[in-house]
Amino acid sequence: MNRNMTRRLLLLSLCLGLAACDSSDTAPLPLNLYEGDAGETALRHLISSLPDINPGVAKSYSIVLGEINRDGMTPATDEFTKRFADLKLKFINAQNLKDIEPDHTIADPDTRLAAFVLQLRSLKPTSAKTWDVEVGWSYKKEFARMKVHLEVKDGKTTVVSAEKIEGSAAVTPAVK
Repeated sequence: MNRNMTRRLLLLSLCLGLAACDSSDTAPLPLNLYEGDAGETALRHLISSLPDINPGVAKSYSIVLGEINRDGMTPATDEFTKRFADLKLKFINAQNLKDIEPDHTIADPDTRLAAFVLQLRSLKPTSAKTWDVEVGWSYKKEFARMKVHLEVKDGKTTVVSAEKIEGSAAVTPAVK
């Protein structure tokens, strides 16, 4: 075999090896891709199902993307948060939230009242037109997480199904 033929075979086998690798199941989407129509639709569904904890008390909301761990959290961009302006809710960038003693309540820095932390935990395309999303919320010591299945029909992303997978509080609609 000549040298050119060896290079072609090596290149061909590398290309075939890469084509055989399907990283979609293991590699998460970059967090900036969470801030699209699918992420917005899933979060709107989550907001519409929030329980009415502390009725009559003003609420603030904050959106985080991906995992929340000891190293911190990734706040949603202000541009993404503006997509929810029609809901007339007070949104705060997650990097501005305060930890209030003595019980480490995550709070609005202006009011020092507890804030809802809305988490767009994972976003996974399952086909060209469907998504599996995991969202969650916390407020003081209450929390819940749910899986949401989305589908794009006629250019509009809609919720096909949603199920609670974990939580300390009932998920009942409160925000209209």
